[in-house]
Amino acid sequence: MAAAITVNVILLVAILTAVIIYQLVSIGLGNSQKKALISEINEYEQKLEQSEKNLEYLKSEQFLLDKAFELNFYFPD
Repeated sequence: MAAAITVNVILLVAILTAVIIYQLVSIGLGNSQKKALISEINEYEQKLEQSEKNLEYLKSEQFLLDKAFELNFYFPD
């Protein structure tokens, strides 16, 4: 009887140890994915800000004047 209890305890400890190791690995992978997603979000936010600046320039009168001069338009007095 004591031998059966000892074997069961050893099996239980081994299984619990495996589960704990699996959970620690899963947490580590989750943290690395979280960091990767955060950096990707920051990258897209920077691209969005740059695109907004470009859009403001394209809507401005200065862009129209620059494009007119580029296309050899002139404005007589």
